[in-house]
Amino acid sequence: MDQLTQNSIPIQQSCIFHPQNKLAFIQVNEISSLPNSNIFQCVDCFEQDLQFRGANYMLIQKIIENSDSDFHYKWPPLNDQQIIQNIHLKAKNLNSTQSVLNQINSYFTQLKDEIIQKIDVAQKKAINQALEMPFGKEQILKRYQEISQIQNLKQLLMQDQNKSFALYQKSCKEFIQQVELNKGKNTQLLQDLLNQCDNIQQLIDFDKLNKSKVFLLDFLDQFNFFEDQIQSQVRADNNLNNNILPQQDNSKIDQLMKLISNKTNYCSEVFLNQIRQQMQKLSLFFEQISFDKMNQEGKKSIRFSELNDEKINSVNEYVEHLIQIQDDPQHLQSVKNSFQISNLLNVFDNKFNFISNNYRDNMMRYLIETYPFSKNINTDQMFSEEQSFNILRSLESNYIKEFVKIVKKKQILNENQQNFDNSQTYIVQQKILESFRFKKPEFENTLKQFPIFDLLLLKGKNILNELQFQKSSFYDGNQRIEIVKNMNNQFEISTNEARYQGRYKNCYSNCISQILERDKKYIFRIQFQKGDQGYFKIGLMKNENFNKNLGHYDQMSYYFRFENNKMKYSGGDGIDKFVKGDKTQLLDENSTLELRVWLERQQVEVLNYPDYSYQVEIQDQYKQNLSQKDLCLYFNLYNHQQKYILKEALIVDQF
Repeated sequence: MDQLTQNSIPIQQSCIFHPQNKLAFIQVNEISSLPNSNIFQCVDCFEQDLQFRGANYMLIQKIIENSDSDFHYKWPPLNDQQIIQNIHLKAKNLNSTQSVLNQINSYFTQLKDEIIQKIDVAQKKAINQALEMPFGKEQILKRYQEISQIQNLKQLLMQDQNKSFALYQKSCKEFIQQVELNKGKNTQLLQDLLNQCDNIQQLIDFDKLNKSKVFLLDFLDQFNFFEDQIQSQVRADNNLNNNILPQQDNSKIDQLMKLISNKTNYCSEVFLNQIRQQMQKLSLFFEQISFDKMNQEGKKSIRFSELNDEKINSVNEYVEHLIQIQDDPQHLQSVKNSFQISNLLNVFDNKFNFISNNYRDNMMRYLIETYPFSKNINTDQMFSEEQSFNILRSLESNYIKEFVKIVKKKQILNENQQNFDNSQTYIVQQKILESFRFKKPEFENTLKQFPIFDLLLLKGKNILNELQFQKSSFYDGNQRIEIVKNMNNQFEISTNEARYQGRYKNCYSNCISQILERDKKYIFRIQFQKGDQGYFKIGLMKNENFNKNLGHYDQMSYYFRFENNKMKYSGGDGIDKFVKGDKTQLLDENSTLELRVWLERQQVEVLNYPDYSYQVEIQDQYKQNLSQKDLCLYFNLYNHQQKYILKEALIVDQF
């Protein structure tokens, strides 16, 4: 660092932080990320900068003094600065151009006496090639200077030093930023230069050249102008090559012979023997061939040698066929119309196969291309039941779609292990058997195989006849409640106290159905007849409370009364959340109320049927009560002659 203050630096610009000092360092890397930074430092700046990163700075004096004669490891900015150092080391170790030329001249001087005319041409060619190659440090340095633009940086530092510091720094910073933008490109260019340095030493292999000289001299000795000496010439060649060639050279000839003698080439033995003899004579030339990448990447030679002659002939026929369908339209059309392909396509075109047009086209192309292999297939006996095949083949698409729906439904029934006796088709079957006479096993078997009625969407399943009602013993309900079916097969549930002598007259009691299934959607449509007083409650209650307490205490009931021949909401028993209408809305006394129940989704609501202009559902705080496992349809019975008429009971797919 003391040398920096003692040696003269041809920089007139002073440090903006230490005006008594001249600039000593310039930042040449990582300035793009700090656009407002100061790229110059003096000696004192350097001493005071505890975060100083030497890899990003260059001595200005070194740039100016050595840019013509040396490499600068920090310039230009690269992704890998080590490349420049490696280039420098390679350049120092390389021989000079003159040294290489001397070796070439020495080699060709020895050879001129034997084959002077040929060697002149080769000598000139080799010399010209050597002159074009960057053998010396000077040429490598020149290329480095071109890529790095170090001379441009030098000029910027030297010129216009009388400018203001801001302008001086701006011009330098802009240039460095421009070079920094080319980091990737410059890295690649200098990496290529480094690779070129590595390759220079391999460009001339004098060992191989000397082998070639020996081979050429021996080859000239073997010239024979007399026909009767051919055999002795061949023996001499064999002896010569046995002495000269290493084992790997014979291996290379063997590899080439394998390529040439491929069975598909149909080469004669006479020709192959001639080729091998001539290749052995030129074996030193084949030594220069690299077999490392003989095959394309990921490919291997086809092992035709392992096929017998019959298979080889089939392969040859196949190749000829591919050429014909490519060049001869008539041949292509003939193959398309062939009996074998037509029959195979009939199978593919069967609508039950559901093959796409794209797949069919691809299959057609495949059948055409492989016709030599399929033409001998006997398609006359393709079908076990050809008539059945033709019947199915002639079916309309819509019919097939419906048939598939039936098969899918049968699969679903099987997968769900649903008993046929519980299926929708079975119910319809029973209704049909009531009206028509069939052989039941045959009829039932047909419907089992084709459950067509399970495909139909039921608007609702009538379960009125499946309901079973119980009278509660609570407040002697079992003595006061009557459950009958009217002439319309509707349930009438009422209170009859005409013969009751107990002490619970005009007291509430319960009437419930069997336990409802949680996953089913129920609809109950009910009419009402008032008795002495018109109080009614419908909804759900827990089966375990049936004989213990009143159902509306479970908070899952809708409560209303008759007032002036109108039905008026009273509320307070759980189903009190209005969705349509309001508490003041009055319904006609002959109105039918629809109770909807879907326990799985915690849905219980009351609507006026069929207008649906009035809708009340269970309050949110009571929905947790619907998680009970033993909930039943519930009617509250109170005074004499009060009556509920259950007109419809349905299970539906949707409300």
